[in-house]
Amino acid sequence: MARAFRNTESLETEKRVRAALIPFLEERGFAVDDPVGSALRLNGRAQLVRARDEQGHLVTLWVKLCWRKNAGTIEDAHSAAQLMARVQLGDWTPQIQAKVNRAGAQGATHLLLVQNSGEDIWIAASIPLHAVVPIWEGQRAESQRLIESGAIRRKKNHAENGKSPTMWVRDEEADFVAQVLWRHPEVRDLAGLPPRHDIPAASHIEDSEADLPLDFSNLGSDGAPRVPIQTSGVRRNARVRAAVLRGSGRRCERAGCNTARNFTGFFDVHHVLKAEKGDRVWNCVTLCPNCHRDAHYAPDRDEINGQLLSFANQFK
Repeated sequence: MARAFRNTESLETEKRVRAALIPFLEERGFAVDDPVGSALRLNGRAQLVRARDEQGHLVTLWVKLCWRKNAGTIEDAHSAAQLMARVQLGDWTPQIQAKVNRAGAQGATHLLLVQNSGEDIWIAASIPLHAVVPIWEGQRAESQRLIESGAIRRKKNHAENGKSPTMWVRDEEADFVAQVLWRHPEVRDLAGLPPRHDIPAASHIEDSEADLPLDFSNLGSDGAPRVPIQTSGVRRNARVRAAVLRGSGRRCERAGCNTARNFTGFFDVHHVLKAEKGDRVWNCVTLCPNCHRDAHYAPDRDEINGQLLSFANQFK
């Protein structure tokens, strides 16, 4: 009897990571169309997510999860995703292009390569469909150059990976291959966008009741229109966030709180000395939303942050 290609643990991990994708995108300013449907809209191992990105552009993401492999003490030393199971008769580019065209016919505008660390997403490479084949060809050429020059021990071309066209987001032993992707001007790592819950909402709005009318019935509006919102922030490293959340055991680290939740998206990672000072584990703590607001706005926020910094510095 043939060995099963996927085991139960692998399939369950994939299911959890796909479920975490929608909250991940929404945290980074994406307005996902039909979040429930997008989370479940699977075609084999494919997934399409329609959304407006953080700049207000309509996108449809063709999602592929990366496999990963450690090398010695280096976690996630290799990370890549298969574009398709295999090609026939060595006819690489036309068959890959046909696969991309089929995704485009289903509405996809971008390929999104997702790499997780536990249940957290730390790489999310967004690639316009028209750039997929040129990047794959570039990685194949770079891998062949490294192999022929003897610069790497690997003998099997990265991009061909036997008969399975593969795109690489990380390879510690052949970084030039992955850099073909990251140096493309239209490729973005969505994990590098600042999570919205790391920039507390309504930071410039006063909670004043002085100017409120006595009759509240006409406040607000029905069918409020969408408006573009442009924000800026300090780029965060998603692996720092993942490490802080994992180290806290998903509990609020403010003394006396200890709130615990076991689902993705609840906790904030607070930069005690602000992210401009350092996006490092020693400058970060896990906080529940209430404690995160206290750390920014409470009258005793300086004292709170002093205590949090002492706690975070244990990991410096």
